[in-house]
Amino acid sequence: MTAGVARYRTVLSAPGAWGFFLPGMLARFPLGMTGISILLFVSETRGDYGTAGALSAVSAVGYAVAAPQLARVADRVGQHKVLLSCAVLCAVSGGAFVVSTLSDGTPLWVLFVTAALTGAATPAFGSMVRARWSGLLEGSSLKGTAFALESLVDEVVFIVGPVIATSLAVGVSPAAGLVSALVLVCGGSVLLSLSRRTEPQRKPGPRAGKSALFLGPVALVAALNLCFGGMWGSVDIATVAFSDEKQQPFMTGVLLGIYAIGSSVAGVAYGAREWSAPLPRILWVSTLIMAVGILPMLVVDNFVGAGFVLLLAGSSSCPAMIVAMMLVVDGVPASHRTEALAWQSTALWLGVSIGSSVSGHLADSRGAQAAYAFAALCGGVGFVVALAGGRRLRPVQAEPADAPAADDRPNLPTESGIR
Repeated sequence: MTAGVARYRTVLSAPGAWGFFLPGMLARFPLGMTGISILLFVSETRGDYGTAGALSAVSAVGYAVAAPQLARVADRVGQHKVLLSCAVLCAVSGGAFVVSTLSDGTPLWVLFVTAALTGAATPAFGSMVRARWSGLLEGSSLKGTAFALESLVDEVVFIVGPVIATSLAVGVSPAAGLVSALVLVCGGSVLLSLSRRTEPQRKPGPRAGKSALFLGPVALVAALNLCFGGMWGSVDIATVAFSDEKQQPFMTGVLLGIYAIGSSVAGVAYGAREWSAPLPRILWVSTLIMAVGILPMLVVDNFVGAGFVLLLAGSSSCPAMIVAMMLVVDGVPASHRTEALAWQSTALWLGVSIGSSVSGHLADSRGAQAAYAFAALCGGVGFVVALAGGRRLRPVQAEPADAPAADDRPNLPTESGIR
């Protein structure tokens, strides 16, 4: 236990770590806030849930499409330039969306354009932060601990973000949640841009013109993350349907909270030690547990059993995600890391959307068990993808241009046995 805490303390004590960790964490909260904020804001202001849902979806699509392209530009020109540009664009487009929604007679297409631009102006903060950790901890056994920390942040963002957004929209004003999300995006972008010491070096190699999607294991892991997203989106919808079938809808939050707790605790435990097993093997095992672990939900008929199953199934989610991201980082040159990681976010978003849509139809027509079956199918396909692509899940030798000079490498704080 003490050694595990020491690993996290050592990671956060690395030179410049707090300068990008805190801004990156704050800036990511809008990922869990923007969608529900737009939904609540538009539905309350215009009284149209259909339009509200469509605008929320358009914003999400804008983010998913633009994130890898922004990350690619960041790899070439530097994160700070992209972050500052996005802060300005997000402030303008987001402000225009709020004003247009509140103004009577504004054409609907204006709302869709500004919503899409607002989503597109949101950088892939998680990818940028992980790229910084990768450079800061290059060659260190602590990289897995840093990635575990980031996965925990992602869990908190998607659990707490919607709660904050809903509370602000209901308790303050319909626009409060969205405005707060915009402030966090813009403010986080500016603060992160100021942390220049840990920004990945811009040294494009011979592959500079090639998209990171076609390098190393990036496409393979993106396919795997598509499956992960499909499973998580399906579990969410299936759990809503399960609680409704039992006529206790309030239990949805409890069950999904248990699922998230299982994932978070396992993620923290993973980062608390150094693992000797090869990363591909850990990925195969955790993906298999994720897929098989949800199968008992096809027969479980009570909340106690459901909580136990979801706790077990969730416990493999965070480790699988941590390892997948580490394989991406280790499998591409440093000059393409931010873009490579951003493709994984896009795949996850797309997977969640597909899983939610398909499972929603299955839950309506065949019940919660069918939706859970689709979640298990997504996990099973993910396991096959990981197993079949094992040969591509190998690290690459860094390009000469990617290797920082010895004098440029920060000296990491050390503890006994950790470097």
